[in-house]
Amino acid sequence: MQTVRNMSSDDSVARPALVHASTILPLSHREAKAMATLELERFLALVTSLSEDAWEKPTACSRWNVRQMLAHVTGAAAAYASFTEFRRQYSFKVHRPYRMSGLSYLDSLNQIQVDDRATATPAALIEELRTVGPRALATRARLPWLLRALPVPLPALGIVPVGYLTDLIYTRDMWMHRLDLCQATGCEMVMTPEHDGRVVSLIMRDVTKKLAPILRDTSMVYHLSGGIEEIWQIGPKMPPTTTLHLDVVNFNLLASGRLTPEDVWSHVTFEGETSLAREVLKHTAAPY
Repeated sequence: MQTVRNMSSDDSVARPALVHASTILPLSHREAKAMATLELERFLALVTSLSEDAWEKPTACSRWNVRQMLAHVTGAAAAYASFTEFRRQYSFKVHRPYRMSGLSYLDSLNQIQVDDRATATPAALIEELRTVGPRALATRARLPWLLRALPVPLPALGIVPVGYLTDLIYTRDMWMHRLDLCQATGCEMVMTPEHDGRVVSLIMRDVTKKLAPILRDTSMVYHLSGGIEEIWQIGPKMPPTTTLHLDVVNFNLLASGRLTPEDVWSHVTFEGETSLAREVLKHTAAPY
């Protein structure tokens, strides 16, 4: 199990104030480029630090070991570094055997990226990511507004604009896989309030949309701690009916589907209604 290293320069920072989750601002296109650039730097720093015996270790994504997870991240970047590669990866013809085996479209895409690099060494994958990663970020940054505004279906949230995927989800995916690799290898998950705190707040923004119809006219508080600390209220009622205290790593493992609500229950402390606390955990989910 990994440790989390908070890189805040002041360990005496006061406990954060409670903030209403409805006030979390969406990610701007300009902010997205900076966030993606820093996440790529941190991801590369992690994988270049791994020892030789780390690459075959299993990860939370059951089909992949550490090397294969790096292959997926590299392949996802490669798709946006070259239009030819993008078209090939998203081709129905290339997807057909994967779909026929029972994989979803997204799982097929991810597995294509891994299988394309089945014989690549970790060093070769890292070198490829160093090349295609910045190119992918540049492509996503220069997508015109009209294209970024086009609506596409996303199972977890319904209809979202293309920019939601290119600005936010691809960076969130890399961030979550950095956490996966730390979990698998025992490395530190470097977190800072400015970067990782913003990543988590945007996840909480999506979780809020899932929880709003469950809470109706009541409210709850999510108090996250660990590498970063944030206190979010969801719902208008004061005082909140339930307050959940959860480590930020376990929150993300839950919201991403890597842990079940029952898995997380033993790691939660709470005040308020037990039934509501369990219901909140059941519906804590976001796309990654």
